[in-house]
Amino acid sequence: MTTLASDTETTPWPTEPTPDLLTRISQARAKGVAWLRDRIADDGRPEGAETANSWWRAPWALCVGGAPDAAAAMMGWAEREALTDEGDLRPGPYDAPGGTSPVYHLSPLAIASWLLGRYDTATSINTTLARFQNPDTGGAYDLRDFAQDPLEDNLKTAQLGFSALVTGDRHTADGAHRWLNRNLADQPDLPYRLFTSRRGDTLVTHFPDETAFLRVVDFRAPRQAYFHPGIAAAFLAGYAQQTSDASALRLGREYLALTTGGTEEQYDDPTSVQICKFGWGAAAMLTADPDGGHLPWTVRMGEWFVQRQRHDGAWAPSSFATPRPGMLDLYWKTAEHVMELSYIEHALRSTSAGTTSA
Repeated sequence: MTTLASDTETTPWPTEPTPDLLTRISQARAKGVAWLRDRIADDGRPEGAETANSWWRAPWALCVGGAPDAAAAMMGWAEREALTDEGDLRPGPYDAPGGTSPVYHLSPLAIASWLLGRYDTATSINTTLARFQNPDTGGAYDLRDFAQDPLEDNLKTAQLGFSALVTGDRHTADGAHRWLNRNLADQPDLPYRLFTSRRGDTLVTHFPDETAFLRVVDFRAPRQAYFHPGIAAAFLAGYAQQTSDASALRLGREYLALTTGGTEEQYDDPTSVQICKFGWGAAAMLTADPDGGHLPWTVRMGEWFVQRQRHDGAWAPSSFATPRPGMLDLYWKTAEHVMELSYIEHALRSTSAGTTSA
């Protein structure tokens, strides 16, 4: 089971960004950044890079978390050793695992490259990413060999859309918006279940049992992949800001409502951290839609991240799936949570409540 910084949940959950909460969020973010930095060599090589790619989100997390120097060192190493000249991941331990498409891993590297002013790297990565977007539906392919199975996925599509926003790729962002809108409209069992995959115009509702966890989310049940609506909302909030498309905000609210209407076990189950991207999505929507009722949820998720952090500054994956996490498991999860908590802190500090109470 994950070792928590606190043995008890806060009751009731906070709904306002108090000075104490903002301080604890800032401290948790800084501790997470320090944990990541301690595992980066002087040449930017992340610990364990020779074994597997657990570092793909770390440069982005370090950028938004307050350590752009460490992010730049890691991106320099990645350009030298982990990326091809065409902006793809090199084969072997640098590649996405299990034959999956590299979208989920490359998109954060495009974001970090852009934030660091490494526009040539970001452009090369975007060129590779474009190969993995269905030009008709706008969805991101789930598999590297998408000619064999053109499955498209909510997680990768929303992530691809977010990096397109950061790098100014309106065409790719339009496609991701189109896909997320169509996929929600085609759902047969809302608000209870969300099917997260498509093949072109067809929503996938039947799949082998071993793939069910990633393909359908039952918001009434425990230990589900609750992260799908949050990442969709994070993209849609940014898309609405860039395009002034009010329908994207409405769509973002609809995605977040799947989470807010779901079981309390999303937050309270000590063996699960699958709710994490909801915090990012709520924070993004708070920034884009400040009167949309997102503040209490953003505050609650800030507290959730603080409580789920280990004493050493790392965060661990869901213990129901990874009961004995190793360093590589802790690295990718800590990078993810540093990124998400940073966006929560940014959103809270920019609100009138956060400004006046801090």
